[in-house]
Amino acid sequence: MNTPLIVYKNLRQRALSTVMTAVAIALGVALVTAITCLRQQARDNFDRVAASYELVVGAKGSPLQLVLNTVYHLDVPVGNIPYGYYQTLKNDWRVQYAVPFALGDNYQGFRLVGTEAEYFKFIELRGGQKLTLAEGKVFEGDYQAVFGSEAAAEAAKRAGLKVGGKFIAKHGVQDTVAGEEHDHDPFTMVGILKPTGTPIDRVIFISLGSVDEIHKSKPGEPKSSADLAEELSKLPDSATVGDDGETPKAPTATAVPEKKAAPEKKKSGHDHDHDDHDGDHHDKDDHDHDKDKKDATTGTVKKDDHDDHHDHDHGPITEVTAVIVKLKSPAFMFQLHREINRGQVAQAAYPGIEVGKLFNIVRSFDSVLLVISLLVVIVAATFILVTIYNSLSERRRDLAVMRALGARRMTIFSWLLLEAAAISALGAGLGVLFGHFILLGLQQYAKGVSGIEVNAWKAISLGDVAPRLGAVPGELAMAVGVVLLGAVMGLLPAVLAYRTNVSRNLSA
Repeated sequence: MNTPLIVYKNLRQRALSTVMTAVAIALGVALVTAITCLRQQARDNFDRVAASYELVVGAKGSPLQLVLNTVYHLDVPVGNIPYGYYQTLKNDWRVQYAVPFALGDNYQGFRLVGTEAEYFKFIELRGGQKLTLAEGKVFEGDYQAVFGSEAAAEAAKRAGLKVGGKFIAKHGVQDTVAGEEHDHDPFTMVGILKPTGTPIDRVIFISLGSVDEIHKSKPGEPKSSADLAEELSKLPDSATVGDDGETPKAPTATAVPEKKAAPEKKKSGHDHDHDDHDGDHHDKDDHDHDKDKKDATTGTVKKDDHDDHHDHDHGPITEVTAVIVKLKSPAFMFQLHREINRGQVAQAAYPGIEVGKLFNIVRSFDSVLLVISLLVVIVAATFILVTIYNSLSERRRDLAVMRALGARRMTIFSWLLLEAAAISALGAGLGVLFGHFILLGLQQYAKGVSGIEVNAWKAISLGDVAPRLGAVPGELAMAVGVVLLGAVMGLLPAVLAYRTNVSRNLSA
């Protein structure tokens, strides 16, 4: 007897129940495939980027938020730290290099990240992959921008932007209707990076000075609502109007007492003696009044308030959002990490550790989805038992005839098991395909939201659960498991068929 042909005809005879049961199994397998594959690739991509940064330094707050914002360009900045603090880190004898980041604007939802040109020289992704240009050059001055591959592709599609073209940035790290455009300061695209398959592809890099300059009001131009809001936020809650009709300014975190004038100087830049009006005094007064003041906390030069909106060239940078630090030796990592976190100005975070915490949080939701998917598979597998068991009453006479014609008990038994296994195999095969098609549909969404590149046809790795089976595709192992589960569900109908009474069923 041709066993495969007999099994095929039996399944075809009950085509509707066979297909419905296989589809139910396929749905469960598809969910398991898509969830597992997506989680593994997301973790791999996150680890790939995290390996590029040993230490991330930023304002006090959530270290996970700091890492997400700096390394993966997600979430909002924790805050800013003084530029002088970055300079101190850069000059530390234990530091190989320190690269600053400054945020505050976007273009069509893609973040503008202010940094130094040396960022492209120093940063390496896991495996030694360097950031290289596909077109153009690295910025050499202010108002020049280097686009990540994804940002460049979207800008070209939406606005026809290409190297040499100009664009207007919006205030804020996210593209919102309320975000004001910096139409007085257009940027020029000067370069495009090659694809990296990481969140870097969705970033637009500009010079650090551009971030500071773009938020300054120009001569004769009214202040933007963002500038006014920033000034209002600096006022103390108990601010009152003085006798002169002016509201006193709130002290800033970096404010220090002014140094006393040197003895040889009779009058300082802000010492207005109205009894002396000779020409020499006015010359000296104007000269001293225009001098830049030095901020003792940050070590940077701070301009007098009278010149804030009359100098078109960008002045000294006062703050950065975060600093990427590479140490000369891993032995210094814990020491510097502890020193920074003990201070009052900044915090240091390990990207690798924070990513691990993130995936530990996600794992609980991940596990719930996997359990639900497995339950779907198990419930679908019980349909196999019900379907074959219900069909036995219709097939008892046929089975008895086959027994009378010479078919052995074990042959009948194997037919039923093979039917159950065949339905499971069909469902498992369809489920694996459905799962990867789900990933195919999520490719652009995942890349658009987080910059993570998802390979829809990459096999699941078993290395997480069984390192020795790392080379075996996870889909194959899952399919074998589902087939075995289906065969187990077919045991009860197979045993009943094995025990079929030939004489009783022939006479019925």
